[in-house]
Amino acid sequence: MGTERLEKVLIATHQEERDELLRRLQEEGLIHIVETRSDKKGGKDESQETTEDVDPDLKSRLAKLTQAAGFLADYAEKRKQGLFSQKPSMPANDFRRRVVELDLPVKLEKISGLTEESSLLDNEERKIEGELELLSPWKKLAYSPSRYTDSRRTDARFVFISSEEEGKALREGLADCCCEVECVKKENATEYAVLMFPRAQTEEVEDVIKTCGVKMLQLAKFSREPVKEITVREDRLRTIAGEKERINEEAKEMAAELSGLETAMDLYENETLINEQYPKMAETEKAVFISGWVRVSQRKRLNKIVSTFPASEIRGIKPHKDEEVPVALKNEGPFKSFELITNMYSMPDGREADPTPFMAPFFALFFALCLTDAGYGIVISLLTAYLIWIRKMKTPLLGILFYGGLLTIITGAATGSWFGNMPDFLQMPWLIDFRNAVLWFDPLKDPMPFFYLSLGVGYFQMMFGIGIAVVDGLRTRQYGKALFESLPWFLIFLAAPFLAGVAMGVLPETLKGIPVVAGIIIIITSLGAVIVLSERPGPTPVTAAILIWTSVTAALLALAKGIGLLPVSGIVIKGILVGIVVVLWLYTIYKGVTEKRLKIAGIIIGVLGLVSVALHLSGMLGAFKQVPFFSGNALLAIMFVLNFVFALMVLKGWGGRIIWGAYNVYSNTTGVLGIVLSYVRLMALGMVTAGIAMAFNEIAWMLGGIPVVSVILILVVLIIGHVYNLLMSALSGFVHTLRLQYVEFLPQFFSGGGKPFEPFELKTRFVKVTRRP
Repeated sequence: MGTERLEKVLIATHQEERDELLRRLQEEGLIHIVETRSDKKGGKDESQETTEDVDPDLKSRLAKLTQAAGFLADYAEKRKQGLFSQKPSMPANDFRRRVVELDLPVKLEKISGLTEESSLLDNEERKIEGELELLSPWKKLAYSPSRYTDSRRTDARFVFISSEEEGKALREGLADCCCEVECVKKENATEYAVLMFPRAQTEEVEDVIKTCGVKMLQLAKFSREPVKEITVREDRLRTIAGEKERINEEAKEMAAELSGLETAMDLYENETLINEQYPKMAETEKAVFISGWVRVSQRKRLNKIVSTFPASEIRGIKPHKDEEVPVALKNEGPFKSFELITNMYSMPDGREADPTPFMAPFFALFFALCLTDAGYGIVISLLTAYLIWIRKMKTPLLGILFYGGLLTIITGAATGSWFGNMPDFLQMPWLIDFRNAVLWFDPLKDPMPFFYLSLGVGYFQMMFGIGIAVVDGLRTRQYGKALFESLPWFLIFLAAPFLAGVAMGVLPETLKGIPVVAGIIIIITSLGAVIVLSERPGPTPVTAAILIWTSVTAALLALAKGIGLLPVSGIVIKGILVGIVVVLWLYTIYKGVTEKRLKIAGIIIGVLGLVSVALHLSGMLGAFKQVPFFSGNALLAIMFVLNFVFALMVLKGWGGRIIWGAYNVYSNTTGVLGIVLSYVRLMALGMVTAGIAMAFNEIAWMLGGIPVVSVILILVVLIIGHVYNLLMSALSGFVHTLRLQYVEFLPQFFSGGGKPFEPFELKTRFVKVTRRP
């Protein structure tokens, strides 16, 4: 499990073998091709890139294939494309041979001719239909429209009047013109009319027409009476229909070639992918160099493939200094399917651990908790098992649903949900006894166990994620991140529930002694580490870091003692605090003198700090104990603040670190509550699934009193209701489980951003090409 080791290789081949070698590599899908470059300086070497683009002939052929397949698809018999339909399978040896045997140029030419002819007929048909629509209202026109407009002395306009108001306005506007209005057809308030007028008044008449908003129709191009024009066009439409019928028959015969054309499309699309690899290669006059990454476990097979080409050779090479190594996930068995979840999020950056095996059990469990119905789990498991092992559908999503379904059976049985409360309605004693025997708790009667379970798994996953961050940080030698960012929070979140349990009486009274003190000290020292060391913008002096961390930790211990949280002797705490303050003051003076960092303000604060320590050690501060403000603890706090401020003024950069560290404490403390509470939705979704299932059962059995058809109605309601509930619950459960992994779990230890290992392989849409033995 995890990521697989990769090796970089360089393949040298002859120009004449290049394409065949690439096709073979594409069939196998073993190598992730990258840009070939050289570290040599000056001169011409193998690092010279090729400049070839995708072959124009290949582009043209693919475009013709796409057009032809789109044309024939309308005439081919409808295929069965169910939810679980699969692409036809084809051996790699037959993939190219079948396309060669198709005699594509002849078939494409014929289909192109049919396509062009069909397109021309469609355009002509649309044009004629538009002309018929234009001519239809003018059947009663006595003469051809061109006769009205071709006169030497008169002119005419054909208009459509849409309302009585338009007609009235038009006639009033033409009253001053020598214009005759001849109505050809009138339907209710609309009217088709011819306006005849002297040619000298053409402009004046057109102005009136435009002013009134009347629509002019272009009929002057028709040289025959509208009735004859309509007859001619109707005859032509019948002819076109016959020609289209002939084309349809020919196209239906050609539609048998559609599967072959689709195979050819797959082939030429993959040829295009081969062309797209050319710019990544380097070449000389006769040689081509291909660089790429291969799984170490597949290196022997790659060597064997390259060795079948006599003018080709493969060697392992070292990656370039700044080269990003791709990441190939390697998970076996149940974990393999869950790589889909990781791929959707991000790939490891090369140093990180693969989160898939850590995430997979949680994902399956949380999905099961969102459904918590054993009946639904059985349906999901059986259906996905049938698709995976009988129908041979190796989709990762099916694997995830299968394992989630198995766990759903367990969580559903534990909560007593079998298609809701179906056993109660079936009234089968043995089924009810079995349900009760495996029942852990009923969340609809007592939801608190489900609530505690949701919080518990959320807390456990959060702690597990932080633990991974600690271990992975140590493994990758990121000690600062592991020890000062992750480990303190792991200890805090481990000790805090323990102390809360003791305080609430959940844990035994015997733990209130040393274990409680140890827990408080662990939390305080961890908080000190977070405040001081979680922000490290640059190199961190070890001595300064230790002194400031111990100072902050001692101050927090004193604060805990002051408010009564820490049952330790006050003299011990004060002694520790004063001792650390003295050491910090001496170290600050040393740094200030040797590195010349002492300024006037710092000297004043340092002197005041020294005076406060001297007064405290001499016991002279006892005289101030009667003053309310100057209690012993207040004076001790003033002493600490003066000396700590003095240290921050001299030791540059620590003030900002501490401020950001304190903010991290605040944000993580408030954020952890939201993280854990987000897991409560597991309970909510699980209870909703059970509640809706019970509701459909109740509705179905309410129909039991209807004569004759009651059984049919009950079955219809149960099938539709439970299928709907299963689909909606599975969808919402999957999405929420995905959110818990992406938002709450993975950010604890996983940053991602790696480059995925993407082997150069066949990518098909219509056929499935199986690998050669």
